[in-house]
Amino acid sequence: MQYMIETKNLTKQYGRKKAVDDVSIHIKQGEIYGLIGKNGAGKTTLMKLLLNLAAPNAGEISLFDGESRGVALRKTGSLIEEPALVKNASAFENLKRFGILVGADDSELHRLLEMVGLADTGSKKAGQFSLGMRQRLGIAIALLGKPELLILDEPINGLDPAGIKGIRDLILELNAQGVTFMISSHLLDELGKIATTYGVMRDGKMVEEISAEELIQRYRTYIRIATGNGDQAAAALRAWQPGLQLEQTGNEIRITSDNTDSADVAAVLVQNGVRLYELVNQAVSLEDFFIERMG
Repeated sequence: MQYMIETKNLTKQYGRKKAVDDVSIHIKQGEIYGLIGKNGAGKTTLMKLLLNLAAPNAGEISLFDGESRGVALRKTGSLIEEPALVKNASAFENLKRFGILVGADDSELHRLLEMVGLADTGSKKAGQFSLGMRQRLGIAIALLGKPELLILDEPINGLDPAGIKGIRDLILELNAQGVTFMISSHLLDELGKIATTYGVMRDGKMVEEISAEELIQRYRTYIRIATGNGDQAAAALRAWQPGLQLEQTGNEIRITSDNTDSADVAAVLVQNGVRLYELVNQAVSLEDFFIERMG
């Protein structure tokens, strides 16, 4: 299995603070990897380490299944923080400055500006661009040279809903063509529409890596029960179905087993003399899951 990005025990320390603390990540070819964490969690520092913009204190980095860093980085596009633009140059002129480095011709530059919705900006200077327009130009720069791996730090920061949808559609289109993505974002709902795998960071550490598929399986709809006696209720339910997946916290019970009918559960509890206060089908939202992990 090819890992486009793999790190082992990666650590970056500034003074006494570990911005990245013993992080091991695994991003497979073709994934859209959503990197999630609060401000200061270490997301941007991790991305800078991967791109050779900062040197680690410890650990290993492997790109493109172990290719040399120089070769791998030439096949990698990136947008970290705000793009470094020439303020008195147009979108095309800015793109051309970067395009020289990869040998992109004018037709390629115009195609990229069209892709990110900046084809009609003409001679307007980048210094007059909104934050969203600067972000889109930064993404166009990241796409120069037709990279196989894109590392994007908050790529939809400052975009209006139409702009967000445009970038989302662009990411999905490029991913369908085989481009692998690592994307950080605070907009969990938006990331949830495209990510195939998530990595959750907290205080410099990788708390959990989980695929979107696993997330759906683990945090699907469950039955939540509030009773007068949690121990009695749990015993009755386990006697009824010994393999039942349930979690008990005091007088509250959560049943996560598939194909368990809430009406049958209620009947079992009543038949066993358990006082039932509440029984509801409930689902954990994506936001609740990540907020709990992020702290």
